[in-house]
Amino acid sequence: MAFMQKDIAPTSLEPLAQLLSQVDCKGFLPELQACLESYFAGIDLVLCRFHRRRSPEILLHNLNHRQEAKTLHPYCAGMYQLDPFYQHWLNRPAAGVFRLDDIAPSEFRRTEYFLTYYTGLGLHDELMCFFSPNTNATLAFSFGFYQPQPHPDGHLLSEKMAYLFPLLQALLEKHHWQPAGDDGAGSEEFMDERLSEREQQVARLFLQGHSAPAIADLLCISPGTVKNHRKNIYGKLAINSQAELFQLFLRQLGVE
Repeated sequence: MAFMQKDIAPTSLEPLAQLLSQVDCKGFLPELQACLESYFAGIDLVLCRFHRRRSPEILLHNLNHRQEAKTLHPYCAGMYQLDPFYQHWLNRPAAGVFRLDDIAPSEFRRTEYFLTYYTGLGLHDELMCFFSPNTNATLAFSFGFYQPQPHPDGHLLSEKMAYLFPLLQALLEKHHWQPAGDDGAGSEEFMDERLSEREQQVARLFLQGHSAPAIADLLCISPGTVKNHRKNIYGKLAINSQAELFQLFLRQLGVE
């Protein structure tokens, strides 16, 4: 067992020592993955680089082929626009450890995104670490676990990762990780010429899991105006539900 049962400190420093030995080598990032897997057995890991103006880059992961095809490919094709972690970084770029329920919109677990890419694949919860962020790019490590009652649970996992975070952050800086430039085009946001610019904005916020009152606060309009926008969106697109709106978004991205 990598961590003491009643303590968040690791019982062995060997994985960290091995990681330190690779800090100036090309094998540092794979060794970082191996280190985290040794401390968090059974947890799915994805290391990516977030960019403000283009699609994320997947640097490494330990997902199986089915998970990769069902999650990473659609994610980079444009689904990241609905990811609460990505949206959190866009709005509040800062290093740290974040749990899904601490940063997601209030209705996120009811969204088609959550039902498709979390519940549909058995993903129960997620933790994200942002390393060395700046306003244009950041290195992000995702921890996903699939058991209904994951072990370790989300709170314990967060505490353990927060304990290791300062050391991992220092090692990444020692590795001279630099965010790549933010040139290049990203995936287009949800757009439809039948909708006004404001209606497109409201549609995106609904897809991200924001409630009508939350959207009203974000856009400085009344909840009644938000509901009218939603009615107009559904009418113009000839749909009757957020599930159908989500399917239109997928088709725009070319995601099956």
